[in-house]
Amino acid sequence: MAIAEVQKIQILAHRAAKMEILSSIQEEGLIHLESADFDELGLNSPTPDISQLEHSLHRLSHALTYLSKWEEKGFVKRMFSQKPQLDRQKREEVLSMDYLPLLDEIDKLEARKNELTSEIRFLEKELEFLFPLKTLELPLTSLEPTDSAEILLGTLPLSREEDFQKMAAEEPLCYEVINKEKRYSYLLVVYLKKEKVHLEQILKELNFSPLYLTESILSRAEGIDKVEDVIGKISKEIKEKKKRFEALEREGQSLFTNRENLMLVYDVLHNEREKILSSRLSGETERAFYLEGWVRSSDIGSLRSKLEPYSQVVELYFRPPLPEEDPPVILENPKASQPFEVVTKLYGLPLRGSFDPTLPLAPFFFLFVGLCVSEAGYGLLVALLSFLFIKFGKPKGGLLQFLKLLSLLGISTVILGTLVGGWFGFPVRSLMLLDPLQDPLSFLGLAIALGFIQVWFGTLLNMINGLKNKLYLQSIFVQGGWLLLLPSIVLYFIPQTKKPIWGILTLLGAAGIVFFASPSRNPFARFFGGLYSLYDISRYLADVLSYSRLLALGLATTVIAMVVNTLCRTALGIPWVGWLFAALIFVGGHLFNLGISFLGGFVHSMRLQFVEFFSKFFKSGGRPFKPFELESKYVDFI
Repeated sequence: MAIAEVQKIQILAHRAAKMEILSSIQEEGLIHLESADFDELGLNSPTPDISQLEHSLHRLSHALTYLSKWEEKGFVKRMFSQKPQLDRQKREEVLSMDYLPLLDEIDKLEARKNELTSEIRFLEKELEFLFPLKTLELPLTSLEPTDSAEILLGTLPLSREEDFQKMAAEEPLCYEVINKEKRYSYLLVVYLKKEKVHLEQILKELNFSPLYLTESILSRAEGIDKVEDVIGKISKEIKEKKKRFEALEREGQSLFTNRENLMLVYDVLHNEREKILSSRLSGETERAFYLEGWVRSSDIGSLRSKLEPYSQVVELYFRPPLPEEDPPVILENPKASQPFEVVTKLYGLPLRGSFDPTLPLAPFFFLFVGLCVSEAGYGLLVALLSFLFIKFGKPKGGLLQFLKLLSLLGISTVILGTLVGGWFGFPVRSLMLLDPLQDPLSFLGLAIALGFIQVWFGTLLNMINGLKNKLYLQSIFVQGGWLLLLPSIVLYFIPQTKKPIWGILTLLGAAGIVFFASPSRNPFARFFGGLYSLYDISRYLADVLSYSRLLALGLATTVIAMVVNTLCRTALGIPWVGWLFAALIFVGGHLFNLGISFLGGFVHSMRLQFVEFFSKFFKSGGRPFKPFELESKYVDFI
């Protein structure tokens, strides 16, 4: 429930050692770098040129994308494959690696493939053009116009065929139908040149569209070659080009063995670029450079040790944050509650002066998801799959935290699903403490009670935070008034616990709110303002009633699971193949129910934290602590 203490670090060192010091800082990953006020300090801001690095990274990324087509596919293999590891010595070796000839080879190979692809597409277009004309029996060389006659190939809409025939009977024109398709006829038309202007106008009115043989097609026609002969030549040429393309594919596949080396180079160069970019945050003089940032107080010793080799040329200064500064936030929680930081970060990090809500929300979130899903079998599946992925997939960072959270939520669902639900729609009644289908009111009462406890606890945290910030009157009389009023009024109106003492405590709590909720100094305004503040009791009631969603979601999961089982029993009655349908329904239905139940349980439990719980005490808006560290996409740095 704490935020880690951070200190401002100021580094002053000899300019010649700047890049080595930045490398050490990057390897250790302990400092959140920030830009200093160079003008105030009288320092120059460097502007390093990274264009060459950017160009190399772009080429590497393109080459890796090209080679990835030969990577072994499969979700399981991708998820559980281990990244190669790289230490500092190996990184330095990678920097000296001559990878440019390989990139040139890949670029040339891809250029040849792209050229072949274009040529094949062009030839296929020509085949598509010639195919309707393949029954033409004339040699292609004879289709050239003569001194006295025009020879045209073209298409005519079938709807104008009758008009064309009438025109051909009246005009000096010969034609032959080469082919007919669904919408067009392909025609060979011959007429005298002296009639060209007149006949072309008529043909245009009939929507006749001329087809012109390209130079590429005519150049392939030799002697008495017909359309069918040219089609054969083009088909053969396409086949030869495809063979060359396949050879280039095999050549590219042979380069796949170099992919891992290129991955190493990419990650190393990427971090070199980040290191150079970070140098822009430093200020310089002719002989020195200055850098500042934030470091966790507990990491100062490790940082000093890392920079010990440069002790002769570097000076480190540390100080607490100034009141006007906004240091980045690092959440610091016990190991068991750290996975729940995922939920806190989805809402936002605490502002300075607030506190981390992760530990207070953890037990509630653990319970609420379990009650929403309430299916022990689903919880067992989620927990086992999460554990297996953590063990064999070796995830890191945010993914690791999320998988740990899923594991804990799976365990919660196993426990609470056994007590108030079942195993894949089959309740184990000897282990059940409460059956929500038989006694939904008791389940609703449990949900409302948990909601009341969490809302009351949120108000208590608000009082503690106010006392921490020295808001004593507001915290003790207003927040303390609500803490006294809420349980007292509930106990007073329950017949079994109704006693005068609860009524007195209710009035005492209300009095604290009425007389101290308003900041006004006018006694009348203060009284009526405080009286109006009592209206917030309706907001507390609405917040508590929101927890009834735990009943709705828990019942929905149980009922859907039982419906799936009922459908399975029905399918078993089908002769011969009933068992197969039943198995498909059981697996598919329960997987679907698992997915929507966990999604709904996670989202709605998260909403209860964000809207009903956090609104009582938590203020977000803190900046995340982002250490300057080695980033890896393809490899693991060690």
